[in-house]
Amino acid sequence: MHDAGAPSVTVDGQVLEAELGSVIQNNVGISMLLVSTGDGRAIACRSQNKLDPRRLSAMTNSFLTLGETLSRELGLTTADYVTMSTSQGSMVLVRVGADRPYTLAALGHADTSLAILLYAARDAAARIKPLL
Repeated sequence: MHDAGAPSVTVDGQVLEAELGSVIQNNVGISMLLVSTGDGRAIACRSQNKLDPRRLSAMTNSFLTLGETLSRELGLTTADYVTMSTSQGSMVLVRVGADRPYTLAALGHADTSLAILLYAARDAAARIKPLL
């Protein structure tokens, strides 16, 4: 995914999306994986739901950045991840530190435990880091 007016991101989107698809296929509890730049631009998304990756990228990156800022304000170390849980599922947001910062958003089904989702999101972040 690339916005016409946005600066180029040197990531092979097809390879990245294929890796996201592999992660979802191997983790049946995940319904969406979304990778965005540190400024909130979508670069890869795999989802079983109909959604707008561009809008979600901006929101997920802002939510993770807010969690990181709150962590610093509290005098804690940098936040490793941020979560959101509802009765219909949970989302985990992880910062992927490559040459530049990226956000990985992982959405789990209602019956997927937060621990399983977090483990899968961290594993996915490690798997995609070399591709970024």
